[in-house]
Amino acid sequence: MRDAWYADNRDLIKWGILLRLASILDVGRVLQLAFYRPGEFGRLDIDGEGYEIPEEVIAHFRNLRTIGGIGSKTRVTVFDPLFQDRAAHLQAVLALLPAFAHERCIVFLDPDTGLESRKPSLDHVLASEAGAIWGAMKAGDVFAFYQHQTNRAGRPWVEPKRDQLGEALGVPTRAIKVARGPAITQDVVLFYTQKV
Repeated sequence: MRDAWYADNRDLIKWGILLRLASILDVGRVLQLAFYRPGEFGRLDIDGEGYEIPEEVIAHFRNLRTIGGIGSKTRVTVFDPLFQDRAAHLQAVLALLPAFAHERCIVFLDPDTGLESRKPSLDHVLASEAGAIWGAMKAGDVFAFYQHQTNRAGRPWVEPKRDQLGEALGVPTRAIKVARGPAITQDVVLFYTQKV
């Protein structure tokens, strides 16, 4: 997840769904695995002179850690080490999960785009990574996954990605539920399933 895109309408959908799910499923914590990569913000032009955006402005509007202080009975923990080495990142995630063994969590995978495409990049989570995280979760935890619309020239994209995620987790597609905010934007869904 890039900080340049944080706090847009998609975050309203993501966090609205996650906190509602936490309430519905009686889950006490959301653990956001941010797949964080810093973004470029561009420069300001004031009367022909170039300036950087002040750090305090970026910190206020684009700091993905601010969700950790949300006023909710659901606690939010943001895991946001720099995502640049897939193997090291996955090992860090797998080492983190046991710290939450005493409580039921929504483990939220939050990449830039979603599940890998034919040409995966750091914008994506690999199917093998999703499967490894699912395998390390405990019974009762909820797996949640951010998926942005794939570039399919108007062709259906939700069901193919849902099928792909079910295959990655080794669960039937019908076990993967879909949540969305179509009145806000139609290019994002969250997939979720609870581990039994």
